[in-house]
Order: sequence, then structure tokens, then C-alpha cells
Amino acid sequence: MRINWGYVAIGVIVIAAIIGGLIAVEHPQATKEWLKKWGYVGVFFAVLITNATLFIGIPTPTYILIAVALGMNPLLVSLISAIASAIGESTGYFVGLGSKKILERKYKGFYEKWGPLFEKYSFMTVLTIAALPVPPDDFAGLLAGSVGYSYPKFLLATFIGKFLKYGATAILAVAGIRIAGQEFS
Repeated sequence: MRINWGYVAIGVIVIAAIIGGLIAVEHPQATKEWLKKWGYVGVFFAVLITNATLFIGIPTPTYILIAVALGMNPLLVSLISAIASAIGESTGYFVGLGSKKILERKYKGFYEKWGPLFEKYSFMTVLTIAALPVPPDDFAGLLAGSVGYSYPKFLLATFIGKFLKYGATAILAVAGIRIAGQEFS
């Protein structure tokens, strides 16, 4: 029996993401201190890990809000988060790629209905889903991988969508901090 190291790596990343996410949610002060200590590198790894999970909602914008509240550059935080997120979302893409036959067989009706539409508008579909404030982006990765969509195009579309989403989050965080500063000063 051969070990598929790609699946082992995905499994390790998912387990690490679950543990990291649970720690972040249960210990927000520790998360704040960790981000303060590690700065932009900490933001990158926190976002990478939380986006590597499949169907487990770990709130990535939380890291962006904390980073901006700590005084980090909102544009740089958005850019770093978008890069990390696009890389992290690759787990869904590769799971879709590796389970193409199973997914097509199990969800035949779904693929017959939405597959051609996705193939026609795949870049904009992935970009739009990545930019949405709700997290169905795992489905975009699974679908893109299972139809054999170009990985570099998937990364680019995911990066652009996430940059728009996280940029809006950072802008709202700055606005909230300024408003709160005026209200409480």
C-alpha cells in the first residue's frame, strides 16, 4: 500500500487548523498577544491555517480586526491575508482534484446542472464566492478541483476575491476604531 503524502499533508493542515482555530476562539487575549508578537508573519500563518480547513467555520476576519486594532497597516494586512487565504483554500481544490470521480458520481445531478455553468464562468464564480462574507468558498475549491480548473487561475481568482473581502473588513475596522476613538475620548 502506497501512502499518498499529499493527503497526509492536507490531513495534518486540517488538524492543525482545527486546533489553532479552537485555541483562537477560546483564548482571544492569547490570540491578540500572539499576533502582537509575530506581527504580519503571525497574520499570514493564522489566516493560512484557518483557511486550510474544510467546512469548519473559523472566523478569519477576527485576525484582520485584531491586527488592524493593534495598529498594523490595513492594506498590508489585507494583502497578506489574501495571499495566505488563497494558499489555504488550496486544500479544497486538491481534495476536489483527488476525489473528482467520487464527487462526480455522488453528486451527478449537481455536476450536470452546475458544471457547464461553472466551466463557462469559473474565474468570476471563484472570485465572487471568495469575496462573499459567508464561507461557501470550500465548495468553490472542491468544484474547481473536481472539474480540473487551472490551479494558477484558481489561486488568482481566490486571491482577488479574498483581497476585496479582507480589504473591506480592514476598512470597516479602521472606521470602527476611529468612531470608537471619537466616542470614548
